[in-house]
Amino acid sequence: MAVVFARLSDVPLDQVDKLIEATGAVYGELNKIHGHPYWGELVLHQGAAIKALREARECLDALRSEAVGARNTELGVTVATAVVDGERHYATTSDDKASLVEKVLRPPTAGRAAHLYVWDRPYESDEIAGPYQQLRIVTDADAEVGVLNYTEESEEGDLTSWHTCNPAPLADAPKLRFDAGSALLFPKDSVLPFRDLRAGLLGYVVDGSRPDAVQWQQARWGDT
Repeated sequence: MAVVFARLSDVPLDQVDKLIEATGAVYGELNKIHGHPYWGELVLHQGAAIKALREARECLDALRSEAVGARNTELGVTVATAVVDGERHYATTSDDKASLVEKVLRPPTAGRAAHLYVWDRPYESDEIAGPYQQLRIVTDADAEVGVLNYTEESEEGDLTSWHTCNPAPLADAPKLRFDAGSALLFPKDSVLPFRDLRAGLLGYVVDGSRPDAVQWQQARWGDT
């Protein structure tokens, strides 16, 4: 079955993109023959063709995505997707996932939250329905401390959220915000050193479940 799913996932979307581009490119040429008795029909059919090609591309992209997920499920593979400073990074092997963990611990922009998703396929766009769990990571890389925020969505759309919990809160814990510029502050007792965060993240990237390597508390917000 994995072989079949692999073949289905090899959909030539680039060829469809070329068809759309080529069909659209000729529109300017059609305007040169405005007034010709065939002009109206040519424009009509070109528009219909582009619409059909775009709809076909969406369907083929969905087919490819589902086939990738089915193949990975058959093979027991999970894909970790990290969003760091707006860029997406993917990992499937243990070594690559470990590298991904280091990337989210030290984002290029200080104070900006990174996100991790684990799914049966790459999570390529926020515009599509994705995995029901996500992990937000906010760190102070200089102090080597940070917070994890785990959010889980039910099939009915209900959200539940947890922060990490430090049973021995750091006396000098820095103020960490939900995201850069946000007024929401994580409570001080949610801040953990990198060694604990790393352990939790390495557990999470295995299957996307809330890791038990760290302690958790229901999400709440600290003092401003």
